[in-house]
Parts: sequence; C-alpha cells; structure tokens
Amino acid sequence: MSTPYIELHTHSYFSLLDGVPSPEALVEQAAAFGMPALALTDHNALYGASRFWQAAIKSGVKPLFGTEITLANGGGHLTLLAENDDGYANLCRLISLARNNCDKGTAALPQTLLANHTDGIIALSGCRKSGIVRAILNRHIDKATQLAMHFAAIFGPGNFFLELQRHHRRYDRSINAGLTTLGHELDLPLVATSNVHYLTQDDASLHDVLTCIRHRICLDE
Repeated sequence: MSTPYIELHTHSYFSLLDGVPSPEALVEQAAAFGMPALALTDHNALYGASRFWQAAIKSGVKPLFGTEITLANGGGHLTLLAENDDGYANLCRLISLARNNCDKGTAALPQTLLANHTDGIIALSGCRKSGIVRAILNRHIDKATQLAMHFAAIFGPGNFFLELQRHHRRYDRSINAGLTTLGHELDLPLVATSNVHYLTQDDASLHDVLTCIRHRICLDE
C-alpha cells in the first residue's frame, strides 16, 4: 500500500492577515482528501489549537500541533511540530520567548534560547523565508550546510527534516535540488509540505487582499 500524504505545514486565519481558512475548514479539506492526520502551524501562535483539536477529533483526523516560528536577527522561519506533551509545552515556551520584548503582532525568537526547549519537538527546515533556503538561493552552500548541521545537532538524530515545497515558482527546482543534495551529504531526512495558506483557487483573491492589508499597499501594487 502507498503511504498516505499528510500535510505538515498549514496556516489558518490565526496566522493573522496571512492565512485564509478556519481551523475547521482545514480539517474538513484534509478529511475529504483522506489524510489520516494534519498539522496546524500558524505563525508564532497556537491560537487555533483548541478549535483545530475539536474539529479533527470529530472528523477522525489526527491533530498535530505546531507553529512556524520566526528566529531573531534575520534567522528566518522554522517549522516546529509537537511530538508529545513535553513538545507542546516547549512550543508554548518558545512562542512566549519569541513574543517577549517585541512589538504587538510581531515575534523574534533569540536562537540562543532555542536549544533549551527542543525536547519533544520535531523541526522542519521551513519555507523560502528559512535561513537554509535563503542561503541556497544566494549560492552560499557552506552557510546552508552549517545551518543544517546546527539545527540537526540542536534537535537530535531523526528530529530535523529538510522541507521540500513546490509551488511552481521561480527557483523551486533549484531549491529542492539543493536541499536534496544537502540531505544526502548530511544524512538528513526529507519531507514534502505545501505551506498551505488557502484551500482553493477561489480563495486566492482573498489571500491577495490580506497580503495587501499586511503590507499596507493597494491591490494594484
């Protein structure tokens, strides 16, 4: 039997001014696709966790709790998933630390604090805004290698994955090729995600509106 696909990187409208669907809509779509489990990874938050859990249990989909954390000093994004109760508690701590001393609505986790709160957490390398992907895009392979080794050491064997995404955007192929090569060289596992922000083509225009509000620009821009 083929292994079913499980989406490990999704954003609900609790990723404020970025995600379109409700937690319930995400679960409904996952159930319709026959996914046995689904992860919710809103930006620096677990606001939707309770509603997500209730909808998932009702639909027979296993809920996986996570967040896409923003690292300080330009460190980019990192996708974090709770493996157990200790992991969920550490997610809460990391989100609190990321929002501490930041302006309202923003977050930046000092990387020196990350290593103290990794028990029970599985980490994925993140989207195009991750430090590793940006290093690959800039052809700084040594830096990408150093970052991958750093996160692999922090989270431990089998707990750090290189995250492959394909959105038919420019450089998708070269990014995934670079990540795949990195995985083979460092013996790191790969995982495919979709970085979901909306569910259907019809929702794309609404996502455009949210993006414009977030950046304070007009739709024409």
